[in-house]
Amino acid sequence: MTQPLLKVTDLKTQFRTKWGLVKAVDGVSFHVKHGETFGIVGESGSGKSVTSLSIMRLIPQPAGRIVSGAIELDGLNLLELSEKEMRDYRGGKIGMILQDPLSSLNPLFTIGSQIIEGLRIHTSLKGRSLKERAIDLLRRVHIPSPAMRMKDWPHLLSGGMRQRVVGAISISCEPELLIADEPTTALDATIQLQYLNLLKRIQKETRLSIIFVTHDLGAVAYLCHRAAVMYAGRIVETATVKDLFDKPAHPYTIGLLNSMQKVEKKADHIESIKGQPPNLKNLPIGCSFAPRCDQVKDICKEKYPEETELGADHLVRCWVVKKEAVKIK
Repeated sequence: MTQPLLKVTDLKTQFRTKWGLVKAVDGVSFHVKHGETFGIVGESGSGKSVTSLSIMRLIPQPAGRIVSGAIELDGLNLLELSEKEMRDYRGGKIGMILQDPLSSLNPLFTIGSQIIEGLRIHTSLKGRSLKERAIDLLRRVHIPSPAMRMKDWPHLLSGGMRQRVVGAISISCEPELLIADEPTTALDATIQLQYLNLLKRIQKETRLSIIFVTHDLGAVAYLCHRAAVMYAGRIVETATVKDLFDKPAHPYTIGLLNSMQKVEKKADHIESIKGQPPNLKNLPIGCSFAPRCDQVKDICKEKYPEETELGADHLVRCWVVKKEAVKIK
């Protein structure tokens, strides 16, 4: 069996605040295969972005810290590396596209200088070769007139172009893993599709592994091979994209799919999940989704569900497991 590129085991990340201890990521486990796009989906506050930042070891300190677990890249536990050693992995072995391209680009430096900075640190390129490589990267992400854009400031570019520039920076040093944290959120529908196609093309050319973090189940269906559904800091279901859409097992997953607007149905009514996500400082005993679940049982309020295997690459944590295909409304 081929060893996965990335293996995350029982990861726990917490934040100590004046209001209490926030268990932002509470025992998350998953793996990403070579050349695979792995989606992480869920509501705001479910722990998606904190999981991504934990992999990069960019949790803000001293309030936040990774309490326990393992993050293995090619068999090496990143949590055991020193900060100096980890800097070699950030941008080199692991690239990341942050949510807001305007805030992740430095307004005081040109586009070209920000691309060249990572190349200078992580590659042996020097002089003119650095500039030529940066221009080629902008060309690869479909930036028009790339040589001219090298001299532009971030505020002179549109949102879609800024997002492409961030993408160019993230792949500049040919990483093995790319973490894309909601990269299409600020883009309109047409540009979103172009950006997803761009990620697909880059992955096909480089065999890059991608972790795609999003709220958009449609983007997951279009781009990902497998996906994990997160709720209240935990993964409640992991499956291939086909199984996730055809045979969802967790009530939360079913609720998310039902809340999607269907092309064949009128838009006058959209299903929603009742209630609100729990406060991560005061999680309920048992299943975190129990207060919002229509199928809740007594055991759901007493004990957190154990992991159940429904098939190859299909895992779910629920006491009321749907083993058959569930009809989405």
